[in-house]
Amino acid sequence: MSLAKTLSKLSVCFLVFSTVSCATTQKATVSSNLDKQSVYQAMTKVTDWQMAKFNNKTYLFEGYDKGAHMAPTDESSHPQGWVYASYYVGMARMAELASSKGNDKYYEQLLDIAKHGKYLFAPRIYNADDYAIGQLYLDLYKKYPNEEMLTPLKVIFEIILQTPSTTTLTYEDVTQTSVHDGKLLQDEFGNRKFQLRPCKNRWCWADALFMGPPVWINLSKVTGDSRYLEFADKELWETVNLLWDDKDHLFFRDSRFFDKREANGEKVIWARGVGWVAAGLARILEHFPEEHPSRAKYEDIFRKMMTRLAQAQQPDGLWRPSVLDPKTQPFKETSGTGLMAFAFASGINQGILDKKTFMPVVTKAWSALVDAVQPSGKLGWVQQIGDSPDNVSAEDTQIYATGAFLLTGSELYKLSK
Repeated sequence: MSLAKTLSKLSVCFLVFSTVSCATTQKATVSSNLDKQSVYQAMTKVTDWQMAKFNNKTYLFEGYDKGAHMAPTDESSHPQGWVYASYYVGMARMAELASSKGNDKYYEQLLDIAKHGKYLFAPRIYNADDYAIGQLYLDLYKKYPNEEMLTPLKVIFEIILQTPSTTTLTYEDVTQTSVHDGKLLQDEFGNRKFQLRPCKNRWCWADALFMGPPVWINLSKVTGDSRYLEFADKELWETVNLLWDDKDHLFFRDSRFFDKREANGEKVIWARGVGWVAAGLARILEHFPEEHPSRAKYEDIFRKMMTRLAQAQQPDGLWRPSVLDPKTQPFKETSGTGLMAFAFASGINQGILDKKTFMPVVTKAWSALVDAVQPSGKLGWVQQIGDSPDNVSAEDTQIYATGAFLLTGSELYKLSK
């Protein structure tokens, strides 16, 4: 590049420095300061970038990143499936915060999405991934009380209550071919093929504790129907008894990982997997009755897990894809970090976690999360859809990580001055 061109480029950078980041310096346009204005601005920047990628005709996020793109035939691309649901959980918190400032734009966007989907779910009735979006309808019901929003959710849960699954919690894929044409048997709905995993009719994997129980417990609180609460409480402890590691105070992702070990000999504890559990428990505790006999057990296991996770936080504020062996995949990772940071902040706000002990953990995590936000508002360093530690790059993004970022911001806003 010639000297003249270089000087010209630098002059443009200086002229627009106060409002736009220069490509040469790559300075972020959001601040990690823990004041309400800075937190809200960071949340707004990330939300607006994400929603700009939403196609209002197809009601899908599409075409904004090759790595993050989900094919129309991919089971994870269902607009009412877990990927979208986990984003909407965070966006609903953003909508509530913006509404308190007189801005209902985000609520209106979410309401349009819910109306378009007729308050329905992805196709598998018993699978928590497919009814996780019920949280969106509960959040909208709080803003726009309309029984129509909750009717499909009640119908689905009534089916589960009347005919609960009794399948084993052992995680395995069923590979069976048709005796007629020799093709692999799969569930197929709307051109999307779903792998047959019988245990997913219950909460047999860590992610499910974010997707399922909070919806059941919140619905119980909204309706006053204790059956939802008691079902969730019973099923959740079946999962905890299976996946909780009482020695390390962490959760395995599912039963396939019990005997797996990392290169350093440690157990394979996936950051996003244990992050789903941490964030799920934080959400559960928001609505779980104080007087319920199980309440103390939830708080105890939550404190133990968060204490252990604080010890595994890396010096840069993030957690690596493998919590107990950060050198296996030595990459920054923001989806697991975002979920854990939310859990820490929520625990402090609920009075379950000691603020003096855990606030430094949240502060470091938030600073690292904001540092991963590009000048455009794109959140990077997101491990893609999977079920175990894997490689990550600065350009990798996904909407569930944006949801986690917004969850964390919503709780930090309460903690900020």
